[in-house]
Amino acid sequence: MRRLRLLVHTRHFPFGSYHAITLFPFIFYKGHLSVRDLRHERIHLWQQAALLVVPFYLLYVAFWLAALLRHRNAHRAYRSIPFERSAYRLEASPALSRRRMAFDWLRCLF
Repeated sequence: MRRLRLLVHTRHFPFGSYHAITLFPFIFYKGHLSVRDLRHERIHLWQQAALLVVPFYLLYVAFWLAALLRHRNAHRAYRSIPFERSAYRLEASPALSRRRMAFDWLRCLF
């Protein structure tokens, strides 16, 4: 996976209060990217690769829209996406298997 990780420092992207975003195979960030943030984004890389990229984005948007209808709050909807819940839960663990990074989100479905 190291060959696929391409870090791109930008000034204005991602937008708003977010400071990093993974769009396979790139990690875009503004400001400083901490080790924990890099680990979080790396988890997203493995999630995207495991789901062959396009299905990941389709599921991500579907989860976000469903959560937005339920919570009526964009940030709460974002935090309830299984991919994000998994990445936030695992980002503090320095030694993770690729399989765990890729499929742990299934545990966060319910």
